Amino acid sequence: PELAFDDKGHPAEGYNMWMTTVSEFKAMLPLFLENDFVLYDITEMMELDENGMAQRKDIYLPEGKKPLVISIDDVSYYDYMLPDGFAQRLVINEAGDVVTEVKAPDGTVSQTYDGDVMPIVDQFVKEHPEFSYRGAKGIVAPTGYQGAFGYRITDPDWFTEAEFKQLCDDVKAIAARLRETGWQIGCHSYTHNSFWRGDMTLAEVKDDLDRWKSLMEPYVGETNILITPFGGRFDVGSDVYDYIVNELGFNIICPVGSGMPTSYEQGSMMQDRLNLDGYTMIKHPERVSKFFFDPTPIIDPARPPLD
Repeated sequence: PELAFDDKGHPAEGYNMWMTTVSEFKAMLPLFLENDFVLYDITEMMELDENGMAQRKDIYLPEGKKPLVISIDDVSYYDYMLPDGFAQRLVINEAGDVVTEVKAPDGTVSQTYDGDVMPIVDQFVKEHPEFSYRGAKGIVAPTGYQGAFGYRITDPDWFTEAEFKQLCDDVKAIAARLRETGWQIGCHSYTHNSFWRGDMTLAEVKDDLDRWKSLMEPYVGETNILITPFGGRFDVGSDVYDYIVNELGFNIICPVGSGMPTSYEQGSMMQDRLNLDGYTMIKHPERVSKFFFDPTPIIDPARPPLD
Protein backbone atom coordinates (compact mmCIF):
# COMPACT_ATOMS: atom_id res chain seq x y z
CA PRO A 1 0.00 0.00 0.00
CA GLU A 2 2.81 2.47 0.68
CA LEU A 3 3.77 2.25 -3.00
CA ALA A 4 0.23 2.22 -4.39
CA PHE A 5 -0.78 5.29 -2.40
CA ASP A 6 2.40 7.40 -2.69
CA ASP A 7 1.26 9.23 -5.86
CA LYS A 8 4.68 8.74 -7.45
CA GLY A 9 3.45 6.43 -10.21
CA HIS A 10 -0.18 5.94 -11.15
CA PRO A 11 -2.40 8.42 -9.25
CA ALA A 12 -3.31 7.04 -5.84
CA GLU A 13 -6.93 8.09 -6.28
CA GLY A 14 -7.54 5.39 -8.87
CA TYR A 15 -6.07 2.64 -6.71
CA ASN A 16 -7.96 3.98 -3.69
CA MET A 17 -11.25 3.90 -5.59
CA TRP A 18 -11.05 0.66 -7.53
CA MET A 19 -8.67 -1.68 -5.71
CA THR A 20 -8.66 -3.79 -2.55
CA THR A 21 -5.59 -4.16 -0.36
CA VAL A 22 -4.16 -7.49 0.77
CA SER A 23 -5.10 -6.93 4.42
CA GLU A 24 -8.69 -6.09 3.44
CA PHE A 25 -9.13 -9.15 1.28
CA LYS A 26 -7.60 -11.45 3.89
CA ALA A 27 -10.04 -10.01 6.44
CA MET A 28 -13.01 -10.63 4.13
CA LEU A 29 -12.57 -14.37 3.74
CA PRO A 30 -13.24 -15.36 7.39
CA LEU A 31 -16.31 -13.09 7.35
CA PHE A 32 -17.68 -14.84 4.28
CA LEU A 33 -17.05 -18.17 5.99
CA GLU A 34 -18.68 -17.08 9.26
CA ASN A 35 -21.73 -15.92 7.33
CA ASP A 36 -22.17 -19.36 5.71
CA PHE A 37 -20.97 -18.57 2.20
CA VAL A 38 -19.40 -21.31 0.12
CA LEU A 39 -17.37 -20.78 -3.06
CA TYR A 40 -19.38 -22.13 -5.98
CA ASP A 41 -18.67 -22.75 -9.66
CA ILE A 42 -20.61 -20.21 -11.75
CA THR A 43 -20.81 -22.64 -14.68
CA GLU A 44 -22.92 -24.94 -12.50
CA MET A 45 -25.64 -22.28 -12.14
CA MET A 46 -26.86 -22.48 -15.73
CA GLU A 47 -27.62 -25.06 -18.39
CA LEU A 48 -28.97 -24.88 -21.92
CA ASP A 49 -32.13 -26.74 -22.91
CA GLU A 50 -32.67 -28.57 -26.19
CA ASN A 51 -33.51 -25.25 -27.87
CA GLY A 52 -30.37 -23.52 -26.66
CA MET A 53 -32.23 -21.47 -24.08
CA ALA A 54 -30.57 -20.78 -20.73
CA GLN A 55 -32.20 -22.39 -17.73
CA ARG A 56 -31.54 -22.10 -14.03
CA LYS A 57 -29.68 -25.12 -12.74
CA ASP A 58 -30.58 -26.31 -9.26
CA ILE A 59 -27.99 -25.64 -6.56
CA TYR A 60 -27.56 -28.18 -3.79
CA LEU A 61 -25.47 -27.20 -0.77
CA PRO A 62 -25.33 -28.28 2.86
CA GLU A 63 -28.23 -26.83 4.80
CA GLY A 64 -27.85 -23.15 5.58
CA LYS A 65 -25.02 -22.55 3.13
CA LYS A 66 -25.11 -19.88 0.39
CA PRO A 67 -23.25 -19.96 -2.94
CA LEU A 68 -20.57 -17.33 -3.48
CA VAL A 69 -19.02 -16.45 -6.84
CA ILE A 70 -15.91 -14.26 -6.89
CA SER A 71 -14.19 -12.82 -9.93
CA ILE A 72 -10.94 -10.94 -10.46
CA ASP A 73 -10.76 -8.45 -13.31
CA ASP A 74 -7.75 -7.98 -15.60
CA VAL A 75 -5.05 -10.26 -14.05
CA SER A 76 -2.67 -9.06 -16.74
CA TYR A 77 -0.34 -6.96 -14.51
CA TYR A 78 -0.10 -3.87 -16.65
CA ASP A 79 3.08 -1.87 -17.07
CA TYR A 80 1.68 1.15 -15.22
CA MET A 81 1.20 -0.97 -12.08
CA LEU A 82 4.73 -2.34 -11.88
CA PRO A 83 6.22 0.41 -9.64
CA ASP A 84 3.15 0.57 -7.40
CA GLY A 85 3.40 -2.49 -5.19
CA PHE A 86 1.35 -4.96 -7.21
CA ALA A 87 2.40 -8.42 -8.26
CA GLN A 88 4.45 -8.45 -11.46
CA ARG A 89 3.33 -11.83 -12.71
CA LEU A 90 2.06 -15.25 -11.74
CA VAL A 91 4.46 -18.19 -11.56
CA ILE A 92 4.24 -21.86 -10.62
CA ASN A 93 6.57 -22.59 -7.72
CA GLU A 94 8.41 -25.80 -6.88
CA ALA A 95 5.41 -27.03 -4.88
CA GLY A 96 3.20 -26.74 -7.96
CA ASP A 97 1.26 -23.77 -6.59
CA VAL A 98 0.35 -20.68 -8.61
CA VAL A 99 1.94 -17.83 -6.66
CA THR A 100 2.77 -14.18 -7.22
CA GLU A 101 6.11 -12.60 -8.05
CA VAL A 102 6.25 -9.34 -6.11
CA LYS A 103 8.79 -6.53 -6.00
CA ALA A 104 9.03 -5.10 -2.49
CA PRO A 105 9.67 -1.41 -1.65
CA ASP A 106 13.36 -2.23 -1.07
CA GLY A 107 13.63 -3.60 -4.62
CA THR A 108 13.83 -7.29 -3.77
CA VAL A 109 11.74 -9.68 -5.85
CA SER A 110 10.23 -12.78 -4.28
CA GLN A 111 7.53 -15.37 -4.80
CA THR A 112 4.66 -14.90 -2.38
CA TYR A 113 1.31 -16.44 -1.54
CA ASP A 114 -0.36 -13.08 -0.93
CA GLY A 115 0.34 -10.88 -3.94
CA ASP A 116 -3.15 -11.33 -5.41
CA VAL A 117 -6.53 -12.89 -4.82
CA MET A 118 -5.81 -16.34 -6.25
CA PRO A 119 -3.02 -17.61 -3.95
CA ILE A 120 -4.73 -16.00 -0.94
CA VAL A 121 -7.92 -17.94 -1.70
CA ASP A 122 -5.95 -21.12 -2.40
CA GLN A 123 -4.27 -20.96 0.99
CA PHE A 124 -7.50 -20.11 2.81
CA VAL A 125 -9.27 -23.07 1.21
CA LYS A 126 -6.40 -25.36 2.24
CA GLU A 127 -7.00 -24.26 5.83
CA HIS A 128 -10.80 -24.24 5.48
CA PRO A 129 -11.83 -26.78 2.83
CA GLU A 130 -15.45 -26.34 3.87
CA PHE A 131 -15.34 -22.87 2.26
CA SER A 132 -15.19 -24.41 -1.23
CA TYR A 133 -17.93 -26.59 -2.70
CA ARG A 134 -16.30 -29.41 -4.63
CA GLY A 135 -13.08 -27.46 -5.00
CA ALA A 136 -14.54 -24.36 -6.64
CA LYS A 137 -12.55 -21.11 -6.31
CA GLY A 138 -13.54 -18.23 -8.63
CA ILE A 139 -13.08 -16.59 -12.03
CA VAL A 140 -9.79 -15.13 -13.28
CA ALA A 141 -10.52 -12.74 -16.15
CA PRO A 142 -7.55 -11.27 -18.06
CA THR A 143 -7.77 -8.68 -20.80
CA GLY A 144 -5.40 -9.03 -23.75
CA TYR A 145 -3.73 -5.79 -24.75
CA GLN A 146 -0.76 -6.44 -22.46
CA GLY A 147 -0.97 -10.21 -22.39
CA ALA A 148 -2.00 -12.40 -19.48
CA PHE A 149 -0.70 -13.16 -15.99
CA GLY A 150 2.26 -10.79 -16.48
CA TYR A 151 3.45 -12.33 -19.77
CA ARG A 152 3.28 -10.17 -22.92
CA ILE A 153 2.01 -12.90 -25.22
CA THR A 154 0.19 -10.38 -27.44
CA ASP A 155 3.45 -8.57 -28.32
CA PRO A 156 5.46 -11.19 -30.24
CA ASP A 157 7.62 -8.59 -31.98
CA TRP A 158 9.26 -7.72 -28.67
CA PHE A 159 10.89 -11.14 -28.34
CA THR A 160 12.93 -13.72 -30.15
CA GLU A 161 11.01 -16.72 -31.42
CA ALA A 162 12.34 -18.87 -28.58
CA GLU A 163 11.54 -16.24 -25.95
CA PHE A 164 8.00 -15.80 -27.23
CA LYS A 165 7.38 -19.54 -27.28
CA GLN A 166 8.51 -19.74 -23.66
CA LEU A 167 6.12 -16.96 -22.66
CA CYS A 168 3.24 -18.73 -24.36
CA ASP A 169 4.17 -22.04 -22.74
CA ASP A 170 4.31 -20.35 -19.34
CA VAL A 171 0.83 -18.87 -19.78
CA LYS A 172 -0.57 -22.21 -20.91
CA ALA A 173 0.93 -23.93 -17.86
CA ILE A 174 -0.41 -21.31 -15.45
CA ALA A 175 -3.88 -21.40 -17.02
CA ALA A 176 -3.94 -25.18 -16.84
CA ARG A 177 -2.83 -25.17 -13.20
CA LEU A 178 -5.43 -22.56 -12.26
CA ARG A 179 -8.15 -24.69 -13.82
CA GLU A 180 -6.81 -27.83 -12.13
CA THR A 181 -7.06 -26.10 -8.76
CA GLY A 182 -10.67 -24.95 -9.13
CA TRP A 183 -10.43 -21.64 -10.97
CA GLN A 184 -12.41 -20.69 -14.04
CA ILE A 185 -10.86 -18.39 -16.63
CA GLY A 186 -13.05 -15.73 -18.18
CA CYS A 187 -12.66 -12.97 -20.75
CA HIS A 188 -12.49 -9.33 -19.64
CA SER A 189 -12.31 -8.04 -23.24
CA TYR A 190 -9.11 -7.48 -25.21
CA THR A 191 -8.84 -3.69 -25.01
CA HIS A 192 -10.79 -2.67 -21.89
CA ASN A 193 -11.77 0.25 -24.11
CA SER A 194 -14.12 2.97 -22.86
CA PHE A 195 -16.83 2.00 -25.37
CA TRP A 196 -17.71 -0.82 -22.97
CA ARG A 197 -19.09 1.86 -20.64
CA GLY A 198 -22.07 2.63 -22.85
CA ASP A 199 -23.54 2.22 -26.29
CA MET A 200 -20.99 -0.06 -27.89
CA THR A 201 -21.38 -0.83 -31.57
CA LEU A 202 -21.24 -4.27 -33.11
CA ALA A 203 -18.06 -3.31 -35.00
CA GLU A 204 -16.33 -2.24 -31.77
CA VAL A 205 -17.31 -5.38 -29.89
CA LYS A 206 -16.44 -7.63 -32.81
CA ASP A 207 -12.97 -6.10 -33.23
CA ASP A 208 -12.31 -6.39 -29.50
CA LEU A 209 -13.56 -9.88 -28.74
CA ASP A 210 -12.32 -11.39 -31.99
CA ARG A 211 -8.82 -10.37 -30.95
CA TRP A 212 -9.30 -11.92 -27.52
CA LYS A 213 -10.48 -15.14 -29.11
CA SER A 214 -7.59 -15.34 -31.57
CA LEU A 215 -4.73 -13.95 -29.46
CA MET A 216 -5.62 -15.01 -25.92
CA GLU A 217 -7.86 -18.05 -25.96
CA PRO A 218 -5.24 -20.35 -27.56
CA TYR A 219 -3.11 -19.84 -24.44
CA VAL A 220 -5.56 -19.34 -21.55
CA GLY A 221 -8.10 -21.85 -22.89
CA GLU A 222 -11.67 -21.73 -24.11
CA THR A 223 -14.24 -19.99 -21.94
CA ASN A 224 -17.93 -19.15 -22.02
CA ILE A 225 -17.64 -16.43 -19.34
CA LEU A 226 -17.51 -12.71 -20.17
CA ILE A 227 -16.73 -10.33 -17.29
CA THR A 228 -17.65 -7.01 -18.88
CA PRO A 229 -15.27 -4.02 -18.51
CA PHE A 230 -16.65 -1.16 -16.41
CA GLY A 231 -19.62 -3.42 -15.64
CA GLY A 232 -20.97 -2.68 -19.12
CA ARG A 233 -24.20 -4.21 -20.30
CA PHE A 234 -26.15 -4.49 -23.55
CA ASP A 235 -29.70 -5.19 -24.57
CA VAL A 236 -30.80 -8.79 -24.84
CA GLY A 237 -31.71 -9.51 -28.45
CA SER A 238 -29.50 -6.73 -29.87
CA ASP A 239 -26.95 -7.42 -32.57
CA VAL A 240 -24.20 -7.04 -29.95
CA TYR A 241 -25.90 -9.58 -27.70
CA ASP A 242 -26.41 -11.98 -30.60
CA TYR A 243 -22.75 -11.81 -31.59
CA ILE A 244 -21.42 -12.22 -28.06
CA VAL A 245 -23.72 -15.08 -27.10
CA ASN A 246 -24.59 -16.91 -30.31
CA GLU A 247 -21.46 -16.31 -32.41
CA LEU A 248 -18.72 -16.31 -29.77
CA GLY A 249 -20.39 -18.56 -27.18
CA PHE A 250 -20.15 -16.27 -24.15
CA ASN A 251 -23.33 -17.48 -22.48
CA ILE A 252 -22.40 -16.41 -18.95
CA ILE A 253 -22.20 -12.61 -18.79
CA CYS A 254 -21.30 -10.64 -15.68
CA PRO A 255 -21.95 -6.87 -15.61
CA VAL A 256 -21.94 -4.83 -12.36
CA GLY A 257 -24.98 -4.15 -10.23
CA SER A 258 -25.18 -3.58 -6.48
CA GLY A 259 -28.21 -5.85 -6.13
CA MET A 260 -26.40 -8.71 -7.86
CA PRO A 261 -29.44 -10.11 -9.69
CA THR A 262 -29.19 -13.27 -11.78
CA SER A 263 -31.41 -13.60 -14.84
CA TYR A 264 -31.77 -16.14 -17.62
CA GLU A 265 -32.10 -14.38 -20.96
CA GLN A 266 -32.65 -16.39 -24.13
CA GLY A 267 -29.32 -18.20 -24.56
CA SER A 268 -27.42 -16.75 -21.62
CA MET A 269 -27.25 -16.23 -17.89
CA MET A 270 -26.57 -12.69 -16.71
CA GLN A 271 -25.24 -12.33 -13.19
CA ASP A 272 -24.36 -8.89 -11.84
CA ARG A 273 -21.40 -8.53 -9.51
CA LEU A 274 -20.65 -6.17 -6.62
CA ASN A 275 -17.19 -4.60 -6.62
CA LEU A 276 -15.59 -4.90 -3.17
CA ASP A 277 -13.25 -1.97 -3.63
CA GLY A 278 -12.42 1.25 -1.80
CA TYR A 279 -15.24 3.21 -3.40
CA THR A 280 -17.92 0.72 -2.42
CA MET A 281 -16.58 -0.04 1.06
CA ILE A 282 -16.10 3.63 1.99
CA LYS A 283 -18.85 5.42 0.06
CA HIS A 284 -21.52 2.71 0.03
CA PRO A 285 -20.82 0.23 2.86
CA GLU A 286 -24.54 -0.58 2.96
CA ARG A 287 -24.21 -2.35 -0.39
CA VAL A 288 -21.79 -4.80 1.19
CA SER A 289 -23.48 -5.17 4.57
CA LYS A 290 -26.84 -5.87 2.95
CA PHE A 291 -25.56 -9.18 1.63
CA PHE A 292 -22.26 -10.00 3.32
CA PHE A 293 -20.73 -8.09 6.24
CA ASP A 294 -20.01 -4.57 7.52
CA PRO A 295 -16.84 -3.55 5.63
CA THR A 296 -16.03 -0.53 7.80
CA PRO A 297 -13.84 -2.35 10.39
CA ILE A 298 -11.65 -3.98 7.73
CA ILE A 299 -10.78 -0.86 5.73
CA ASP A 300 -7.00 -0.58 5.48
CA PRO A 301 -5.68 2.41 7.52
CA ALA A 302 -3.06 2.89 4.81
CA ARG A 303 -5.75 4.28 2.51
CA PRO A 304 -5.68 8.07 2.00
CA PRO A 305 -8.94 9.99 2.45
CA LEU A 306 -11.37 9.31 -0.37
CA ASP A 307 -12.91 12.50 -1.75
